[in-house]
Amino acid sequence: MSLLRALQEILARALDSLAGKLPTTPESAYLGWAAVSVNRAADGFLCLRDSRRVAASKLLVRPALEATFAAIAVLKKDGFLFRQAYSEWEEDKKMCAEDAAGEQEAEKKLEALKRAFRQNRPTCLVECKRVTVRDAADAAGFLEIYASAYRIYCRFTHGALRAVVGDLDDTTDTIDTPIVTWCALQVLDHLQTHTPAEIPDLIPFRKRLLNAHQRRSPG
Repeated sequence: MSLLRALQEILARALDSLAGKLPTTPESAYLGWAAVSVNRAADGFLCLRDSRRVAASKLLVRPALEATFAAIAVLKKDGFLFRQAYSEWEEDKKMCAEDAAGEQEAEKKLEALKRAFRQNRPTCLVECKRVTVRDAADAAGFLEIYASAYRIYCRFTHGALRAVVGDLDDTTDTIDTPIVTWCALQVLDHLQTHTPAEIPDLIPFRKRLLNAHQRRSPG
């Protein structure tokens, strides 16, 4: 908890330090906003844990993971940011395009979205192809985490039987905090590389997280 608290404070200050500074690319801008999401999840997680609301805090682990996957995916895979935006457009269309007029308005928004991306990045790959959280995890290089930890925390979000009756508590109680800590450290690492955010040396924090993980590992 002390490590997460320290990293969340560093992340909050790093985001504050970006105020008034223009991002160099749309991807670095998205990284900043995704980092805001991770920061909010970490802050809420800490508040809930401090008040001993452990069950409620577990609901914030999945959002932290999703924001981390997406933030790093857009940096690593060309065109992923547009595909992310397109996927969200598809979801919006399901809610709003209930008739011909709504369908036409949705298509106009899609064309405007394409133009905006091409203006900001003429060489950007604009591909109308849906992406999933799994796609983001894969592009970010975190497929193993998606297949294990992420799937477990989805069960809390969806109110799965094993989650609501407490059968998953023993499985997750020891990893809740390390996972949120990992998310904060990941976005800090990438903010340090891709933005002018003011961030101290993160090596000591990486060592602390690694040491904590090793102490939990058998043998």
